[in-house]
Amino acid sequence: MPSYNRTLNCASIVALLAIAGCVSLDPSADFNEATSLVEQRSGWRPTWNAPWADTVPPWDGQSPLTMEQAVTIALQTNREMRATLEAIATARADLVQSGLLPNPVLSVAFGIPVDGSDGGVTVGVSLIQQLADLWQRPARQDAAAALLREQILSVSDSALRLVADVRRDHARIVYAQHGIVLTESDIELVGRSIELTQRRIRAGQATKLDANRLRQLQFSLQAGLTQQRLRLGMFKRELLSSIGMAELRADWSADGAMTVPASAATEITEDQLIELVHAQRLDVAAAKQAFESLRHELRLAKLGAIPDVDAGPAYERDEDGRDELGAEIDLEIPIFDTNRARVARATSQLRRARAEYENSAQAAITQVRNAWLQTRTAQELVAFYQDKVLVLAADNLNLAVRAFDTGQVDMTVVLETRRQLIEAKIQLNQFKATAEASMIELEYAVGGRIQLRKVKQS
Repeated sequence: MPSYNRTLNCASIVALLAIAGCVSLDPSADFNEATSLVEQRSGWRPTWNAPWADTVPPWDGQSPLTMEQAVTIALQTNREMRATLEAIATARADLVQSGLLPNPVLSVAFGIPVDGSDGGVTVGVSLIQQLADLWQRPARQDAAAALLREQILSVSDSALRLVADVRRDHARIVYAQHGIVLTESDIELVGRSIELTQRRIRAGQATKLDANRLRQLQFSLQAGLTQQRLRLGMFKRELLSSIGMAELRADWSADGAMTVPASAATEITEDQLIELVHAQRLDVAAAKQAFESLRHELRLAKLGAIPDVDAGPAYERDEDGRDELGAEIDLEIPIFDTNRARVARATSQLRRARAEYENSAQAAITQVRNAWLQTRTAQELVAFYQDKVLVLAADNLNLAVRAFDTGQVDMTVVLETRRQLIEAKIQLNQFKATAEASMIELEYAVGGRIQLRKVKQS
């Protein structure tokens, strides 16, 4: 029976050590958790478990690019995103390492007589295991687990940031394309006005000054058009970089309906937004996990005050050939290093982590409040310009056409009124672009989508 018990105890120890060394290094489950977080918050599910080079992007670089295509490609092929993902795999490896006990140390000593005596060879063998890890291991594992959780949350937040940036860049391109079309129409109308003015000059009904003022306006619009095309080209190149295709040409177009949130910012209060920040913001949650990890590190530092103990069986054969079996114990004597410095350092790091966590929450709240204010203001401007300015400009055009039909005004008045309508549409297009970008930023700022309906604008 004693022999059986000893065998059972040895088997139990071996099994425990085997379990400690068999925790999976595969980060697939962690990738899946991050993927699910991104899908819940953004509506897009990345395919991060597949190597990025193994997936053919669903776009040929020439056909019109939709927002859905851009986001899908970016999540799969953005190089910065793929590099960030490796932080999860690193943290998973650190977690596995934190659960491993240090390897035992086998010591072998030989002694040979050198003074001419008849004594035999002495042999000493010992197998020493460090024991301090037995009580330090739980705290180390808890710290590593919190760090893994932090990385999962941080990577997910980076993905949400990428989604928001790609959506914003795509929207900027869509509105920039439309703005160029409107400006080209404006320039065309000015050109027609110049032709009519030239005929009126020949008829003695206008002066050269009238024509020169129109030419100056035409030149100004052409310069503005050049700047618009420059911005559009830069927007396209920035988007290509975000989707991991920076080397492609930028002679493609973005396909998408111009939509603006329908009173989104007025349907939610600042207090509700702040609640969403605390509940949903992933970078704030990651900062909290960093704080938790350092809290366990402080616990580990305090456990380090317990002197290190190394122990194990020892065997020795003396010079007379007698065998001795015993134990060897090495005990640290904390005379110089009492571990106080490590505890002080860990305490300071914990205070710093708490301040950083609270600062991240403050920054997130400020960000969401500013985004809410910008979104609400942009929506109000869109509504005002759409309901007031654009309506008035269209009414003025109708009045000008009727006045022309009755001979009260000439065609230059009609063309100028039509140009004013186009300029109102150009300004409205800019307000729409700002409203769309602000709403996208607001959704990121709360840590996820805000389920609000959208209306299509003509």
